[in-house]
Amino acid sequence: MKTLIFHSLETSTVEKLALELRGEIELRKNHYRIHTNKNFDIENYRLVNNIDLNIFDTNFDYQNIKLMVSDMDSTLITVETIDEVAKEFGLEKEISLITEEAMQGHLDFTESFKKRLSILKGISNSSFESVYNEKVEFSPGAKELINFFKSNQIKTAVVSGGLRFFAEKLQSQLGIENCRANDVEIINQSITGNVLGNIIDAKEKAKYIDELCDQYKFKSSQVIAMGDGANDIEMMKVAGLSIAYHAKPILKQYCDIQINFGSLTNLIDFFEDV
Repeated sequence: MKTLIFHSLETSTVEKLALELRGEIELRKNHYRIHTNKNFDIENYRLVNNIDLNIFDTNFDYQNIKLMVSDMDSTLITVETIDEVAKEFGLEKEISLITEEAMQGHLDFTESFKKRLSILKGISNSSFESVYNEKVEFSPGAKELINFFKSNQIKTAVVSGGLRFFAEKLQSQLGIENCRANDVEIINQSITGNVLGNIIDAKEKAKYIDELCDQYKFKSSQVIAMGDGANDIEMMKVAGLSIAYHAKPILKQYCDIQINFGSLTNLIDFFEDV
């Protein structure tokens, strides 16, 4: 028996899908579940339906999740913060192209970060505050998702290949407990082009999950990792449950759950019994 989560309350489509799958429909609070004995390829159904579809893994203990670790840019927020800073100084074309290449997995992340930082060398960090206040928007459902986890005693963390300034602002605003991002050197309010400490690439993100598990005495199987690009692949591999949110094709290959159309609250559908 397989259970398909249909992340919507759109009746006609779920009825049609259940008919094709010869399955039984179960109504939940914000979604439907289809229980079926028929084998099917979920990717085919994802291609023809503009609604998020996922398998509810009955062998996985969703109630045992203790920690959620999320990427920041284009995951918890809708923008790429480094690109937004670059726009303030007319450097967006150069920077955004490098960002996109890195997120698609076509460019080594560490090299791409160094390259972007060298382009930003000499610019003032005075724009950071206004960029955060004027350009950064939470992804739909981000606040609700964090609040849901907190109310269920699930720890939260943001880990970003972006700048620490933005990650810490987001951490504070959403009430996230843990945070790690790139610390760049700033002298006389100017970016020097140097990174302080390790660049938060894919391996560092996975390492951060290990560190948090050590800190809280959790198992990696009790961790959710969520992201959208190639830099999130390694942390997906170590987490018990991995989420691709409006993600690049390369990341979807490594994820248990895909949210391609809806908001981050679709993730709550898996925890309705918690």
